[in-house]
Amino acid sequence: MLDLGEVLDPFRKQVIDIKDALARARYLYDGLDLILENVEDPKVRGASQEVFSSASERMDAIDAMLDEFYRQLSSTDRILAAYRANPKT
Repeated sequence: MLDLGEVLDPFRKQVIDIKDALARARYLYDGLDLILENVEDPKVRGASQEVFSSASERMDAIDAMLDEFYRQLSSTDRILAAYRANPKT
């Protein structure tokens, strides 16, 4: 019989890999934000802050979606493991 946990594991690994890539992007984003803080032109500084604020909100939303997807994968795996352990209920 097919072990669905083995089927779900690559998806969980992909979620973790995407979260790692997102963390690296956040790190670069923070560095660029620090560089732009020292820009003299207030218009450029203000515009960059708006862009970074919007980008941060989107990264947070993506991170939350990935967390939820990972929880769903893990929950599905637990439900299927329980079913395999007691298939008559």
